[in-house]
Amino acid sequence: MPGYDPTFWELPFDPGDLDALPEVVLDAPAEPRDPAAERARREVLAGIAEIVRSGLTDKQRRIVELYFYDGRTQVEIAAELGISQQVVSRQLFGVIRGGRRVGGAIARMRKLCDQNGWDPAGWIS
Repeated sequence: MPGYDPTFWELPFDPGDLDALPEVVLDAPAEPRDPAAERARREVLAGIAEIVRSGLTDKQRRIVELYFYDGRTQVEIAAELGISQQVVSRQLFGVIRGGRRVGGAIARMRKLCDQNGWDPAGWIS
């Protein structure tokens, strides 16, 4: 099972930014950024970290942390948590029902970002 697959990521931002989420401490960028854009970026990162902490179920949160923060594969996560790889996939990405994707941590995170008016595309350089 391959690791990160960008076709599954539904939030339009660099997954490398997730490294900053647990502490929301960002190193100085190589190139100077616009202070307003950097402030907005930090606010959104802090908001997404809060969504991961409080907007997901415990199982979804743990799977998101292992998948995106630790870079584990779905198979590795399944083995660690004692569940099937299919359950890991459903927890992350939901399932297709009636031609629509339903559920999943990523969809929940996207919905909560939308509710907060966050468009990560606006702060990505």
